[in-house]
Amino acid sequence: MIAPPAVDLLHRPLATLVRAYGAPAWVASRDDGQHVVFGDALASVAAIVDDDAVIHAVDLAFPLGTTYAVDVDGKTHTFTFGTTTSLGARDELATDAETEGPSFRVFRRNADSGIVLVFDPTSSKLTHVVVGDRATLLRLGYLADPHPTQNAFPFTAPVLKHSSVPDGNGNRATVLRLDLDRTGSVRKVMVIVASDDAAFDQQLVTRLAQDAFAPAKLGGRSIGASVLREVRH
Repeated sequence: MIAPPAVDLLHRPLATLVRAYGAPAWVASRDDGQHVVFGDALASVAAIVDDDAVIHAVDLAFPLGTTYAVDVDGKTHTFTFGTTTSLGARDELATDAETEGPSFRVFRRNADSGIVLVFDPTSSKLTHVVVGDRATLLRLGYLADPHPTQNAFPFTAPVLKHSSVPDGNGNRATVLRLDLDRTGSVRKVMVIVASDDAAFDQQLVTRLAQDAFAPAKLGGRSIGASVLREVRH
């Protein structure tokens, strides 16, 4: 798999990756964002998207020895999966260093976005490169809350309770967005990434309207939310 520059994917529709890689490997809604993953056992490109399937962060993982170049504050830096070390990255990007965790380092790309280098906790060598909006990196847990004194309102994503539509395992895939109310009932279904079978996609819109979810919660209270659903056929 050859990855496009991560920064070229930010704020673009998910269809950009579909055109490059075909149907996604899997789709899931998590408490830290909605993830759509492309790739195989060796390499992956994961897009973190909003409810309109616009990409706000990209997580890249590639085989050992693969090099990847990205601009940081106007200068191109090249990293090698399985070779670049945490200390080496710290020294190379010292002027752009922002924060770090047990197995990652965050560097400021510009005022609006950052790059995260994730390292194997044992070898301290590069395993992932994450590029994204600062707000998304905060939600993913790579940046600290800039207002830590504010009251925390933890979010819990909706959980599917019942569906008459299996996920399937075919070569084609349709990705849909389901808008839910505070009871977990489906209020609207929209095709986000269409397959080449328009009739099947339209049938999914009708059938998925009957899905049932445990509702999303914010600070323990049920709220309306949206989820992504992938159906293979």
